[in-house]
Amino acid sequence: MLWGRGMSERQFAISGRWALAADSLQWMLQRRAGQRWQSVSFVSSTRDVLLRCMREKGCPPADAERLLAGLPSTFEEWAGKRVQTPATADLADGEGHHADTPLPNAANARRDRDPEPAR
Repeated sequence: MLWGRGMSERQFAISGRWALAADSLQWMLQRRAGQRWQSVSFVSSTRDVLLRCMREKGCPPADAERLLAGLPSTFEEWAGKRVQTPATADLADGEGHHADTPLPNAANARRDRDPEPAR
């Protein structure tokens, strides 16, 4: 999979051969294929749609339940919480790397690009 400029992928939940990752636009359902993770579904709407994709791709119900535990009902709500309170997530590369940078959003991008003048 190719990533466009400015896009990054972060795994935040793993269960068996299945994982959830996200970028600034969507959740991604991933399946382990040998030594690599392959994104098989992309969902920017709701948890219910993500669950449907999990069923369609063959994710076992127990793995789906673990992956979805604690997710809010929409991606927008999830992304907003990640920006407000960045969480540290272990990446599944086995080398102990951590992802502790919040996902970007439009408001932060505008603020960083166009700071208010000093008064």
